[in-house]
Amino acid sequence: MTTFLLFRVVHILLAAVWVGATVATTFYFVPAIKETRAAGGQVMTAVMKRGYSMMLSSIAGIVMLTGIYLYHHVTNGFDPVVSGSMMARVFGVGGVAGIVATVLGSMVGARARKVTALMQQAAPMPDGPEKGALLGQAAVHQQTMATFSLITIVMMLIAIVTMSIGHYIG
Repeated sequence: MTTFLLFRVVHILLAAVWVGATVATTFYFVPAIKETRAAGGQVMTAVMKRGYSMMLSSIAGIVMLTGIYLYHHVTNGFDPVVSGSMMARVFGVGGVAGIVATVLGSMVGARARKVTALMQQAAPMPDGPEKGALLGQAAVHQQTMATFSLITIVMMLIAIVTMSIGHYIG
């Protein structure tokens, strides 16, 4: 039981950090970086050098792995009878939403690295068509990041709601 409780605490705490960081990134960091264009690239580079993307990916991975362990525990080793219960199905929906959020989040991280590289390349250039083209490519990646980030947040909200009510359903 001690391992289960430890995994549950780690799962909940890291999920809270992951959701908070994703919301802050989506609604504050990315718009500010986009607004400041090339100067935003310097900030983004500094953030990426500190391992922000890797940290979020690691946290998401740990949340996913601890969640699989918790689901395994709750369903008595994925027992088909227990897994078919309403509680297990609700947790399963949350788990799938969390896995989708993890996959989408990694896609956002990959785009962020591309944006950082494009902005680093554009930063020292004089204003002109070449710099504008690089910043335009970065803007396309930023838009994709924004879309994936919003979908990720929706998936996280589904996971949070289902995990919160799972024990109280059927």
